Amino acid sequence: MSNKKKNTGNKNSLLLVTAAVVAVLAVVVVVVNPGAKKVKDTTKQAVTEAVNDNDKETESTVLDTSESAEVTGFSVNEDGDVVIQIADITDQASFYEYDVDGTAVGLFAVKASDGTIRTALNTCQVCNGSPYAYFEQSEDKVQCQNCGNMFNLDMIEQERGGCNPVPISDGEKTADDKEIIIPASYLNENAQYFTNWKKF
Repeated sequence: MSNKKKNTGNKNSLLLVTAAVVAVLAVVVVVVNPGAKKVKDTTKQAVTEAVNDNDKETESTVLDTSESAEVTGFSVNEDGDVVIQIADITDQASFYEYDVDGTAVGLFAVKASDGTIRTALNTCQVCNGSPYAYFEQSEDKVQCQNCGNMFNLDMIEQERGGCNPVPISDGEKTADDKEIIIPASYLNENAQYFTNWKKF
């Protein structure tokens, strides 16, 4: 029993010595470097701000995605058809992806220089076996990311075959003053062009 008390006393003494050493070190740090507490506080503030900024960035990303979906006007009606709002289409192409049984079918809509809305599948008949067989806009042209060929926006939907974006012509869609409807059946039929699309 006396051994137990002795061990407890030793532990308490050790704790007191440790606490004293920590206190002395803290005093030395503050005396030698008076800005240490300020640095610690600044670091804590920077970490807090970084966490808050990260939270804001995540929230902003979610909001941006939501707003982007609204701006494009892309939706699917009760029949599964793609519905594009004409008022949302500008000379900056709006690119969409439509799911056909797990295959992403790419398409896009853009306003040509004459004010008409042009629509096309976001691939071509030549390059469609490649993951890079999709178009990106560069000023008033779109460029195939597989072969590098470029096509003027005014030629979209006007040419068929070759490396042109596959046109979605008047007979393959319906349109009025407000919206363009691209049937699910048309997209299902053309899903074959997208089996390797963007599968890098």
